Order: sequence, then C-alpha cells, then structure tokens
Amino acid sequence: MASRDQIENELTEKVSKLLSLEIEKTGSASLLVSGGSTPKNLFLKLSQAEILWDKVQISLVDERYLPDGDPNQNGTIVKELLLQNKAKTAEFFPFVLADTVEENAALLRMTTDSIKQPFTVVILGVGNDGHTASIFPDSKELDEALDPKNKEKIMITHSENLPYTRFTFTAIALLNSKQIFIHGYGNEKKSILQSAADQETALPYPIAYFINQENTPVEIYWAK
Repeated sequence: MASRDQIENELTEKVSKLLSLEIEKTGSASLLVSGGSTPKNLFLKLSQAEILWDKVQISLVDERYLPDGDPNQNGTIVKELLLQNKAKTAEFFPFVLADTVEENAALLRMTTDSIKQPFTVVILGVGNDGHTASIFPDSKELDEALDPKNKEKIMITHSENLPYTRFTFTAIALLNSKQIFIHGYGNEKKSILQSAADQETALPYPIAYFINQENTPVEIYWAK
C-alpha cells in the first residue's frame, strides 16, 4: 500500500507533467486546487516542481467567505504553501474579492472567466460527508450546483452542518477540464469513495457525480 508521501510524490509528478505539456503545446496552463489539511504537503512539493510557473494560472475549486489571512480560508493555505519557492511566479486568482457576498459573487464570476479553460488540472478533495468543492449533500443549492444545464460557473452555497458562506465552481464548470484528480486520506474517506462509485445519483455522496461521469478523465489518489 502506498504511503501518503508516495501518493504526494506521484501526484506532484503527474500534475507537473500535465501542466508542462499544456504549456509546451499552448503556451499556458491552469490548475484548480482544493483547501483543507489533505493537500498541504502536496502544495509544498508542487511549489518545488520544475514547471514554468509564470505560465500557470492557479485558483481554487471553492472558498469559505472569510477575510484574507484567516487560517480557515483556502486561499490562505494556497498562498502560504503553494505560491512560494519555484511557484511564486504563478498567477493566482483568489475567491475573496469584495466586502459583501453579492458583490463578491459578481466579481468572482468576472475574474474566473479569465482563467484558461478547459482547466488543465483540477484537484478535488472529499469531505467526511462525501462533499467535494462546496457541493454539500445537505445543501439547498445541491441540485443547482450539479445541474449540467446551469450556465453559472460560480455559485454561493451553504451547509446546515458546516460554518461559513461558500463560493464554489459548479459541477459542470469543474468538468470543463482535461484531468481531474480526487485526493483523500484515511479509511473513512476510502469507504466514502468506494460507496460513491456504486451510487446511481449524487446522494448520499456528491463526490459520486465526478467519479461516475464519463466526460472528463478522473483518477483517485488515496492513502491510509
């Protein structure tokens, strides 16, 4: 069984190769990442990768609407761990841009349109409730976030069981990518991922929507 360190090394190598190939072919590349504790060491390793980072646009799959510098903001983790070393020249698209939720949503929809699409690489996490990005099983916005006909790339979402207003890319926006990686650790998440693979709908675990679709390549990177 691969260790977390091995998984991070493999994923760093794979992401680096895909970004570099995209830069070689088209002159630029894009990378969307998740927050939380799982990708912290991955971010550190990616920051040391030999990539033409000044040709890479980096953003988030989702964000908690919190002030810049707040340790619970995903952007804080990205800025502290990924946007350093060799990756400090990458162009970062943050999710927190304004003083009100409504104004932030409007600005975010404009700025994220500037990110190279299809996204070169999207790295999704998985929560203990089976959510991914900020697409939650208990969210009243769940159906809209997963609607393949939704024309909005960015949505405001909420969870009854988790704090903070969230901003997230919709499922159809995230599927507009060349490669999706799902990254998770621990036996609980292994069980969720295994169960999700057998689901016929997005409930109880929304991560199933991405695992079971056939339009965008998906690879799962898990370790105990």
